[in-house]
Amino acid sequence: MKGLIIVGSAQRGSHTNALAQYLKDQIESHNEEVTIFDLAEQPLHTLDFTGQNAVPENYQNNAERLRNLAREADFIILGTPNYHGSYSGILKNALDHLTMDDFKMKPVGLVNNSGGIVSAEPLSHLRLIVRSLLGIAVPTQIATHDSDYDKREDGTFYLSNDEFQLRAKLFIDQILSFANNSPYEHLK
Repeated sequence: MKGLIIVGSAQRGSHTNALAQYLKDQIESHNEEVTIFDLAEQPLHTLDFTGQNAVPENYQNNAERLRNLAREADFIILGTPNYHGSYSGILKNALDHLTMDDFKMKPVGLVNNSGGIVSAEPLSHLRLIVRSLLGIAVPTQIATHDSDYDKREDGTFYLSNDEFQLRAKLFIDQILSFANNSPYEHLK
């Protein structure tokens, strides 16, 4: 089984990336394969069907890689910072590069981090988007705050809050269960 985690933060080394790394480690402990696609490290061009704007080759390559990973994935996790009470614009742009075929009847996990006021509102917005893409948003979601993380000696963040580590376990168990049981496989 293959999974894809899309990190929708514009900042390298973000809290959202740290949460994605934690989830990746947990998924891999179940002997499942998962790839993190961090939009800060692999930027995409703004979707443009006019063809009037030149797109750098590396951006084209990143978009193609994202599409391939999404199509091969048995489950997808969308991670975003809380940007003005919703999900990030770069995550929206990444979703615009994908189609219903990439999400159809696949379990989708939703996670976000807030630096200011803790809010799950971005996840409510993403839940609607996932439904529109014919994906199945799993019930458990994760909404962390910057204070749920500590820094390692190298300056990278890691999820240190015990409560969210337990929630992450439930989240991973749920998404893997949905993916393994795939009751809607015949509808893909």
